[in-house]
Amino acid sequence: MRSSETLDRPYTPQGVWSTRGPALRVVARLLSAQVGIGVGISLLWALDSVGAMVAGLAGTLIALLPTAYYAAKVFSKAPGTPPRQVVRAFYVGEVVRLILTAALFIIALRWFSGDFVPLITTYAAALSSYWLILLGALRT
Repeated sequence: MRSSETLDRPYTPQGVWSTRGPALRVVARLLSAQVGIGVGISLLWALDSVGAMVAGLAGTLIALLPTAYYAAKVFSKAPGTPPRQVVRAFYVGEVVRLILTAALFIIALRWFSGDFVPLITTYAAALSSYWLILLGALRT
């Protein structure tokens, strides 16, 4: 059998891969962590000014919205979907996520040009949740 035929053929998932449950729990923890970290850092920026806090919340949304889109796109494929369709969902999801992130940054920089440091630091802190959550997910 040729490899291209294998990529287009559905398969029967085994064990933990037979359901989306474990992956969706990781996604829920990731999104919750992004919100928690982003809001926490934004509240610290509130000590500087309300504008800095709002810019921090915008940075949180710039991290959160593309992540939520990507997760929805990738997990729109049911377990057992042919591998080619799953890989396509990963690629399309990633391209749209990058475009969405760039577009949100362009919009935010126009609104919060004076508060760039709170915007970018809160964005970076919210993105750090990937490492925290995914390292924990590998241990389970």
